[in-house]
Amino acid sequence: MMQFEDTELEELPLDGDLVVPRIRMTTYGLPDIEIMLGDRQYEYQRSYPIKGHMATLPKAVREGLAAGKTPLVIERSERFYLYFQK
Repeated sequence: MMQFEDTELEELPLDGDLVVPRIRMTTYGLPDIEIMLGDRQYEYQRSYPIKGHMATLPKAVREGLAAGKTPLVIERSERFYLYFQK
């Protein structure tokens, strides 16, 4: 399980006032299915291409938020990986 620290977080503005925490992952391979951010565990949900993500990623984040889930996005070179806290 990959481990990240809160100091690695940046903001990712999505749609209007929607902003989610993001980690830019440029030095590792693909992210694991489950990751740790500090002492919080997150589980992978789906990936989205960076080009064209505004059509689908904000909707998925809003649906998760409405269900009481906490989102996290990991950014790779061409894709966003959406996670929700377990």
